[in-house]
Amino acid sequence: MRKSKIFPIALAFLFVFTGLSSAQEAPVKGHKGDKGISFSVSGLSYVGIGKVEGGIGGKYWISNKVALLGAFGVSASKTTSSYREPGYSDAKQYASGYSLFAGVEDHFFPSGKISPYFGGGIRLTTSSTTYYPPLRIENPPPGFTKKDKRDMDGFGIRGFCGIEYFLADWVSLAGQYQMDYSYQKTVRKRTLVLGSGITQPRDEKQTKTTLNLGTSSLVATFYIW
Repeated sequence: MRKSKIFPIALAFLFVFTGLSSAQEAPVKGHKGDKGISFSVSGLSYVGIGKVEGGIGGKYWISNKVALLGAFGVSASKTTSSYREPGYSDAKQYASGYSLFAGVEDHFFPSGKISPYFGGGIRLTTSSTTYYPPLRIENPPPGFTKKDKRDMDGFGIRGFCGIEYFLADWVSLAGQYQMDYSYQKTVRKRTLVLGSGITQPRDEKQTKTTLNLGTSSLVATFYIW
């Protein structure tokens, strides 16, 4: 089953289990002036820095149904693949990325333990991927790529909808679907094995826009104030 479907399905079972009666019990938190710290994890992130992205942020309720959001996300991975022929280096890839998000969240039924919501905001991202292809260790042939680096900066708009469930009066769990529309600029820089007549290639620049639907996210919020 795709990761993007796990969180909403799990939340649907949670909704059925708790029942409508518990939904009428109003939580202590989730009202005007409440503040919390949120931890999130999402699958199939559009920034291209890995299949899982985590983040930490804050939530501040400016009214009994509207909350302001802010988050910082980070992702990192390292992959090593052994080359089949002896005398060659392993293929390695390092990836890292960061993101900043600011938005607003509007709740339909803020007086209960279960509260559907929708919202949106803006997102800034930056990521870097460095790939070292397999290369002959001794006397590598001139002109072969020994390092391939891609740096990406992006600006995006995110819309989302979900359900927040208060497990207790100070902690909630939310599952949501997200839609991202982003503009990305990528700079690729390759480093070649030098030799007679070999010059380093010029940096390649590329821009594109991306629309991603159906990304899921799971958010836990701890109301400590």
